[in-house]
Amino acid sequence: MKVFIDVFQLFKRNMTATLRNPVFLFMGVFTPILYLTLFAPMLENFAQMKGFQGSNVLTTFIPGMLALIAFSGGLFAGFGIIDELRNGVLERMRVTPCSRFALMAGPVFRDVIAVLAQITVFILLAIPFGFKAHVGGLALALILLMMLVTTTSCFGNAMGLITKSEDHFAPVVHGINLPVILLSGMMLPMAMAPKWLQITAHFNPVYYVVEASRLLVSGNIL
Repeated sequence: MKVFIDVFQLFKRNMTATLRNPVFLFMGVFTPILYLTLFAPMLENFAQMKGFQGSNVLTTFIPGMLALIAFSGGLFAGFGIIDELRNGVLERMRVTPCSRFALMAGPVFRDVIAVLAQITVFILLAIPFGFKAHVGGLALALILLMMLVTTTSCFGNAMGLITKSEDHFAPVVHGINLPVILLSGMMLPMAMAPKWLQITAHFNPVYYVVEASRLLVSGNIL
């Protein structure tokens, strides 16, 4: 029971800090909104091409953007923990009775809730553009995306503690971010790519999240 209390207290602390500076929540969803408004309309002519599931291009495009929000929202979490490490916050917490598990679980839980809020806002903004989703499938897709956030947030925080500097952390996450995005089919389905790219994409775990999200959103649950 004490572990859960510690996790909640650290979650509340980190969420309060996030709400005091909501610009980071806005920036997390700003790039996908730009893709939705400036890039998605260009895909209408691709709707009949091989690789798009169904006739609604947004059913293919939006799940990719949701995966982008989830992946990036967790991966870049390490910047925040580097700041706390530099300011001695973690050192002071380590001498308290607080659970070591809670020290990491609290911020990760905050990342999950923050990204869930960003995803919800993005879905609501996508509806006027014509996005339609299977409700049950979308709910399952959200669970899958929260698992992705948890994984990437744990990795981002761990890398932040290892590198201990933004100068060292930034090249690592940026070096991972772009190849993963391009090989996951977030922008365009990998079914449209050359065969060698399709094979390479199968070594990218995020690829399976994107493909599963598209199937779930379109109603292919079983």
